[in-house]
Amino acid sequence: MGAAGFDSVRDFPEGWSPPPLGPRESVIRRLLEVLPTAFFPHPAEGSYHGEGFSLTFDLGPWEPTPRVRIVVHGTGDDALDVLGRVAEALDARALDTGLGDFMRFQKDPVSGRHVWRDAPRPESGWAPA
Repeated sequence: MGAAGFDSVRDFPEGWSPPPLGPRESVIRRLLEVLPTAFFPHPAEGSYHGEGFSLTFDLGPWEPTPRVRIVVHGTGDDALDVLGRVAEALDARALDTGLGDFMRFQKDPVSGRHVWRDAPRPESGWAPA
């Protein structure tokens, strides 16, 4: 999502909405610039396959595109790096919905990787309280 200027989702003012990422065509073009082998069979969805992981992109039905929902499949170590490159290409912040805050690719990549990689997955049947 476009959330420049915020350190955390807790900093959002009440009623605030992020600005759109841009026209769908532009968003897809920027995704393809950073991930040339990504595939978009439909303007609202795409996929990318990496070593040991894949990503599913959901751009939704809106124009302009307000956000890109990315679902990570697998546990490849490169997945986090790819997510960081995607966020940078879109001039956006990546929100980890499992942890409930922004992913911090530059601030502390070692602990960020640990927290992200060790977070419970939906298929594990449990989540932290």
